[in-house]
Amino acid sequence: MIEHAYLIPLIPFAASLIMMFGAKEDPHSPAPWIGIGAMAICLGLSLSILSAVAGGSVPLPYEHNWQWFSFAASIGGKSFIYDMPIGVLIDGPAALLLVVVTLVSLMVQIYSIAYMHEDTRYKRYFAFVSFFTASMLGLVVSSNILVGFMSWELMGLSSYLLIGFWFEKDGPTEAQKKAFMTTKLGDSGLYLALLFIFAKVGSFQITQIHQFINQGYMTPTVATVIAVGILFGAMGKSAQFPLFIWLPDAMEGPTPGSALIHAATMVAAGIFVVARLYFVFLAAPDAMLAAAWIGCATAFLAAAMALVSYDIKRVLAFSTVSQLGFMMCALGVGGYTAGLFHLTTHAFFKALLFLGAGSVIHSVHTNDMRLMGGLSKKMPVTFVTMLAAIFAIAGVPFTSGYYSKDMILANIYQANRPIFWIMLFTALMTAFYMSRLFILTFWGDDRDHEKYHHAHESPFLITGPLVLLAFLALVSGYMLERNELVYRLLAKPTITAAQAPAAASAEAKPAEAKPAEGDSAAHAAMAAPVAEAHAPVAEARAAAAEHAEAAGEAEHHEGHLPHWLHLALPFMIFGSMGLAFVLYKGPRYEVADGLKTTFAPIFHLLDRRWFLDDAFDLLVVLCDKAAALAYWIDANVVDRVFVDGWGLLMRIVAEISNLVDALFVDRTVDGFGGLTLDLGVGLRSLVKDGQVQEYLMYVAIAFSLAATLILTR
Repeated sequence: MIEHAYLIPLIPFAASLIMMFGAKEDPHSPAPWIGIGAMAICLGLSLSILSAVAGGSVPLPYEHNWQWFSFAASIGGKSFIYDMPIGVLIDGPAALLLVVVTLVSLMVQIYSIAYMHEDTRYKRYFAFVSFFTASMLGLVVSSNILVGFMSWELMGLSSYLLIGFWFEKDGPTEAQKKAFMTTKLGDSGLYLALLFIFAKVGSFQITQIHQFINQGYMTPTVATVIAVGILFGAMGKSAQFPLFIWLPDAMEGPTPGSALIHAATMVAAGIFVVARLYFVFLAAPDAMLAAAWIGCATAFLAAAMALVSYDIKRVLAFSTVSQLGFMMCALGVGGYTAGLFHLTTHAFFKALLFLGAGSVIHSVHTNDMRLMGGLSKKMPVTFVTMLAAIFAIAGVPFTSGYYSKDMILANIYQANRPIFWIMLFTALMTAFYMSRLFILTFWGDDRDHEKYHHAHESPFLITGPLVLLAFLALVSGYMLERNELVYRLLAKPTITAAQAPAAASAEAKPAEAKPAEGDSAAHAAMAAPVAEAHAPVAEARAAAAEHAEAAGEAEHHEGHLPHWLHLALPFMIFGSMGLAFVLYKGPRYEVADGLKTTFAPIFHLLDRRWFLDDAFDLLVVLCDKAAALAYWIDANVVDRVFVDGWGLLMRIVAEISNLVDALFVDRTVDGFGGLTLDLGVGLRSLVKDGQVQEYLMYVAIAFSLAATLILTR
């Protein structure tokens, strides 16, 4: 079914339009089942593609393009007609992520039938979810980065609609604006990177960009500039430091929508784009190092904030930010396989955590964990499935998170020891704050008798998806790692510089562009001169080859920690979870409150989110003041002095000119006219009287004057 991969984003897109414009708004409307049916079809197609790819029956990457439109372009002094294609590109990560996105979206939509059944905008919510999923799927399958960017922007719109779904409240409206503005800040970097890619490569096709770099026609400096722009876009979408401030507030939307945003779509998009264009980063070591440190800072700062939060959804939001930091850090140190492996496992257990939290909130009608407790007795299915998710995200042995997080730590250990120790401590914090969430929610006795009395297990439409996701959270890592599917599906792309020319040669040989199926002849013909126009010197190729060799060496060591550390890591995880039990086991967790009092400044710092929100608020205020100052300068200086003042000056000059014209020019003209008129009247009177001799006298005088003038010159 791989030749029909283009249907996977189109089917949910069509379903969203049908639900939005073809169905009435009714809490009991059957319209949401259109979206569920569409997603079930997409899941079937995705599983078929994954099966074919994993079985090796389809050569990868599979690419098919159709011509879209053409435009004239000039790159490096070479003019050509670019035939913009639109098509699909399926490789291992895309095939795996198609299954992840469609499966999680299907579970979320089934779950939402029960969770959103009383909402007045029931149908609209499902239309938004289908549209959101279609946007993510479009990004996954697109062979053209410009079309992928269109899907990227549609995801931004979809997240805006879902976060602010309850727009009649202040919280969601503020959160949606915050998310939209922050992600647009990052998107500007990605947009500039795409323009720069076209300016250097002359194509938006991912395979041709890869070939261009693979042939050594892009210098490390250019690759670094492009990679930084891509990284900036990923920092916005995937909530990396310092642009992660929007994600904790994104939980203001419906909980199932939050699960989709935090697990399989919005935040996964940034990581996927970095992985999709990873060959650019392989040619830019400085950008990879920046990605590693940004991911490290993101993971640590977010995990620390989760330690002090009591809002169950906010803790999970901080957890999402932290896990995204793990993925970005893994990609930054060369752990391509590990980063995407964790992206896959994280989608299952993070969707489970958010849907489990939604089940709890649906039962007790509060997000505050201090008002929960003892819910294991009231909600056994939610309790067990949440426990599976806690084990997975904490990295308990033989759960999915154990395999993927262990692989990430192994890559970081091999590449950068200072980052490794920070990330190891962050992993222990993860085990602590997730155990804290579990204990406060389900352990011990109730802390609010009224809420506990009314608590009950959620219906099957809610618990059913929880059970399936719990199974995947436990076994998906083992299944992928044990069968080595993770290494076959998520193999790192490489850049291999072409044969270096002789020392006397300064210019590189032009690349021979081989168009993918469906590309036009004109598109293929222009690739060689574009490559020739930007061919770097031999030193750039040597640097690319050296970096590719180093990347291959890092890949060879992937998944190996020192034996003692590998054995000690589970004990550290269990120790961190045990510490959470000791601090929060009591009905009023007096020990934890005592620590909070002792370290009040640190707790205040974490509770205020490292004052990053205040810093961005200050930045907004400064921008507002700068805008107000610019308006004042425009109104009072530019308009009044330069525009109005110049206009007044021109009016004065015009009045003076009019006065001079009236007093001197016009009167002089009138005087000459009057003199001429009088002379004509006089001559007429002479002719009338018939004095011919007098005429001759005047003629003689005139000739005399003329002769005098001529002779005296």
